[in-house]
Amino acid sequence: MTAIFRTRSAAVLALLLSVVLLVIGALPAAAEEAAKQSEIRLKLGSGQMNINGETVKIQQAPYASAGHVMVPLAVFTNPKGFGAKVQLTNNKIIKLTYGKHVAVLTLGSKAATIDGKKLTLPVAPASKQGVAMVPLTPLAKSFGASQAKDETTKEIVIKFKAAAGAAGGKNSAIDTDAGKSQIGDSYYQWSMNYPTGLVKSAQSQDGDSLIFEDVKKEYYLGIFVEEARNTMSVNEKRSAMTEYQDEGEKTVDKKTVGEGDKSYERIITKFKSGFFYEYRGFQANGFFYIIVYGKRVGSASELTQSGSLLDSFRTSFDRSSSSIKDMTQILDGFKSFTDEDYGLNVKLPKEWKVDEKSTYPYYETEDAYLYLDVTSVVAGDTLDAWVKRKTTRLEQSFAPAYRKEPELKDVIWNGIPAKAMKISYSWDTERWWEEYEIFAVEGKYRYYTSVAYLKSSASKYSNLMDTVLRTMKVDFATVEKNMGDLPDDYDNADREAKVTKQSDKYGYRVTLPEFWYGDQKNFEEATVEYSFVGGLFSVEAWEESYSFYELDASISEFYREKTSKSSKYRLISKQQTQYAGYTAIKVVTEDTTNTNVSPYRMIEYYVLKGDKVYRVWGAYFLANGSEFVIRNLENTLSSLTFVEGR
Repeated sequence: MTAIFRTRSAAVLALLLSVVLLVIGALPAAAEEAAKQSEIRLKLGSGQMNINGETVKIQQAPYASAGHVMVPLAVFTNPKGFGAKVQLTNNKIIKLTYGKHVAVLTLGSKAATIDGKKLTLPVAPASKQGVAMVPLTPLAKSFGASQAKDETTKEIVIKFKAAAGAAGGKNSAIDTDAGKSQIGDSYYQWSMNYPTGLVKSAQSQDGDSLIFEDVKKEYYLGIFVEEARNTMSVNEKRSAMTEYQDEGEKTVDKKTVGEGDKSYERIITKFKSGFFYEYRGFQANGFFYIIVYGKRVGSASELTQSGSLLDSFRTSFDRSSSSIKDMTQILDGFKSFTDEDYGLNVKLPKEWKVDEKSTYPYYETEDAYLYLDVTSVVAGDTLDAWVKRKTTRLEQSFAPAYRKEPELKDVIWNGIPAKAMKISYSWDTERWWEEYEIFAVEGKYRYYTSVAYLKSSASKYSNLMDTVLRTMKVDFATVEKNMGDLPDDYDNADREAKVTKQSDKYGYRVTLPEFWYGDQKNFEEATVEYSFVGGLFSVEAWEESYSFYELDASISEFYREKTSKSSKYRLISKQQTQYAGYTAIKVVTEDTTNTNVSPYRMIEYYVLKGDKVYRVWGAYFLANGSEFVIRNLENTLSSLTFVEGR
């Protein structure tokens, strides 16, 4: 196991809380008549409650806070009682739905909303050892229940009539834990006994890493799966297992257990924190399974006494069994990607990965990508105007031979009307990309989704657009809550505006488009550089004792050497010309040498002025050689003037 899986971080605690809430809020219902009178009995400090005469365990005992009874959410979500449905947002906002009643609470806050009315709770909901605890009285009252105390038994008695749909039928919540005695993964084909007393604390995006821990952090269970299509030797298996050990773990025992196909590798380690760990490694189904069980004990013999859980591990998954809880992240070849800041969820093929470095949701694979960009609505702007600007940007960014006419249609995205535009473009006219751009506006924000893939992979991604439209969900309320002003600087930029820059040290000024991006924009340094879609512009100055003849000869030699090395590097022209009032050398070249880079054209001016050589140049990919790009670059190159006397 890597150190990250043992970090006791706030994120893990938040995940633990969310799992507990979701587990207790999704229990299967027993069919009962909607009008039947029900009764719940519970006691302060007791880890169980009684529902209609049946004893039910609860994860956290009720307690008193400021004179008010705090109970776990299970009091309201258990299907044998209220059977309320629960929804958790951002690991702290709890929404309980019971029949026609809806209560919205926030952990740590007394502010609440019940049936649309705001009120102040007597005590704020709290998390106790990972279990959400809520004030009993206001919730019971809002759900139409009565509350009393049995003086004989000292029990709190809650009586109510179960709401229709709260304890059965298609509207009832479903707890994937109820009745489950095993866990497993249908994709990776493994199963084992349910780790009683442990809660899932982490799971990887692909589901190939799964971590369970107890509340006190005294037990640990990890299941890790790696691809292993070729038969592994004993040493290879043991080496793979040790990759999951932390620095400082000491091996105290290792051996091969069993024979043949039933054998597995076992390693026992001791860690300085007081934990002993047992590792087991199994190869089957084209995978290598590594099971890690850890416990804070005094000796390895105490650890092996808990071997029954590990002994239950099987490299198989019985899809027909209703007793196995499927922990898989991959269903029908797809997995879910989420982003809490945007309330985003989308299903994409298994091989896709999230770009962790991106500042917005970005998902990719070798030959496809998808991303979501959210920006603020500008007063007076419209969806149609936005789409039209995007079309214009495409025409401005690609030469006609490298793009095709866009196709526009109306779609429904995330439940609202939207526009979808299909565009096709290429960097070399051989490998073409197909991209769907989805435009939507809701509230204060614009939502732009881009789905793109190589045309040669179209058969693999033919249904990708439909999948995105069907499965992509964004919680607009979450965006409104988490985001402030998000102007789209690129879309809002005036692409005809110009700005003049001057270098006092090097004695020149130049006028360039305001929307160009300054990569090196200090004009008092020897080099300045600006970039734009598909190209670069730069001014370089350096001291040199050349004569003009020597400068010309040096440039000629440089390009003779470059062209001799590759037939794909072409010197289109080299000539003397007048530039910014001085005799200069103008060079135009094209380079198609690097197959990983689009072919590009470069225009350079070399000027000898006093004791300095100035190289003023611009370059653009041929694919981006639109009239707009070339005009801007040529105008910028020709705008440079020298400031005399500097």
